[in-house]
Amino acid sequence: GESGDGQPGEGQPGDGEPGEGQPGEDGADQQQEQNPARQRIEAAQQRMREAQQRLEQAEREDAVQEQEKAREELEAAKAELERILRQLREEEVERMLALLEGRFRKMLEAQMRIYEDTVRLDKIPQDEQDSRVPIPASRLATQQRKLVGEADRALSLLREEGSSIAFPETVSQMRDDMQQVAERLDAANVGLVTQGIEEDIIASLEEMIEALQKAQQDMEQQRMNPSEMPPGDPQDQPLVDAIAELKMIRALQMRVNTRTNRYARLLDDIDDPTGQATDQELIEALERLAERQQRIYQITRDLVLGRNR
Repeated sequence: GESGDGQPGEGQPGDGEPGEGQPGEDGADQQQEQNPARQRIEAAQQRMREAQQRLEQAEREDAVQEQEKAREELEAAKAELERILRQLREEEVERMLALLEGRFRKMLEAQMRIYEDTVRLDKIPQDEQDSRVPIPASRLATQQRKLVGEADRALSLLREEGSSIAFPETVSQMRDDMQQVAERLDAANVGLVTQGIEEDIIASLEEMIEALQKAQQDMEQQRMNPSEMPPGDPQDQPLVDAIAELKMIRALQMRVNTRTNRYARLLDDIDDPTGQATDQELIEALERLAERQQRIYQITRDLVLGRNR
């Protein structure tokens, strides 16, 4: 009796095997459902293949009417695939624009706080600065380094996206400025030079946020007026347009000019802006500006030659 009772129990795992396989099948189905974009692309590609096969068959049979019909079907399938790819690229760009704008807004808020605290520390009487500035300045340096990490992550996103030239360069220069500010704050340098670099960081963030907002507005306008869609491969749609890129390059150049003038005022002879800097820190700063000038020339050339495409 016991063995008879046990047999159905032994059979239960066997009964359960199909049940165990079922979740796997459901999981595969769910995965397919979770990627409707791939399904749409594959369906459009399948229609193209079928239309191409019908066209080839009609050509072999010399059926003119069937050839024409097959060509129309092929063109329609191609148009559908392009529409799907354009829509997917638009969605990808929209997500990236919103993601970057949100990230840069948070960075701007944090940078503004660092700047305000730097100005506040600089207002401490000179004879009290040695005792009252280093510790809070060091805390600010830690906060600034966190923003360096945020800039690194934004830069990785932009380089992976790959369609912009001026944006990654702006973030890269801003990141270097942030690192420089962190080092200066660690050394309790809270004066006008540090504040000036912080102001440049703030300006960079504000300009990028403005460019991202404009790009999102342009996309919304294109959605409302499909005739304004830019021509070309739908997958080539850039993160921001060429005008926005040029504006950002111009802003980079303006910052180099402003900082050059700022450093010129720190030279021994304020009336001789072409004079030689004697302070080692200033010499290094001017060398960095020279490197930036070269980078601006390079990215302008890359943009003109279309190397972001």
